Amino acid sequence: MYGLQIAFKDYSIFRGVAGSPWIGFEHFESLFGNEQFLRSLRNTVIMSFYTLVFGFPMPILLALMFNEILHKMYKKSAQTIVYLPHFISSVIIAGIVITAFSPSAGIVNTILGWFGVEPIYFLTKPEWFRPIFVGTGIWQETGFQSIVYLAAIAGVSPTLYESAVVDGASRWQMIWKITLPLILPTIIIMLIIRIGNILE
Repeated sequence: MYGLQIAFKDYSIFRGVAGSPWIGFEHFESLFGNEQFLRSLRNTVIMSFYTLVFGFPMPILLALMFNEILHKMYKKSAQTIVYLPHFISSVIIAGIVITAFSPSAGIVNTILGWFGVEPIYFLTKPEWFRPIFVGTGIWQETGFQSIVYLAAIAGVSPTLYESAVVDGASRWQMIWKITLPLILPTIIIMLIIRIGNILE
């Protein structure tokens, strides 16, 4: 909390926090008076909303799918592959995206070419920025975020599933009637945290 006063000071790294002079709301006036402020705020809210709507359910679905994999070796291998993008630098992720969406040699345009679609210059068209940005974020973080839900699912008592099998429940019914209701508190907490970071 001590560092928050920097917002109200003309901060100098040489003078430190205590030695920098107070300037009041000058930084805030500069921010809110900037002609790009409203546009930036709107874009931030829109992209955060898209990430919340499309990105929030993905780790839950992924965790439910991992929970259904019975072969332990395959499950661990799949989890490792899905977690990897989280540990890759954002610079490298950006390079992968640029390469993947390249109009000449990108995998996306190559696949579209198989169906007779002309190459699309995704990275030069403003309307494609938000879907690519949100999609890349989902791809990078979904695997790692699913760990929380996998931990919650691991806390569900196996006897509940055994009872459901005896009663003749299908896998879908067990997911819908046992797994989801028992991990709902975790889902709600994670949703509250994500909504709190909407202006991040």
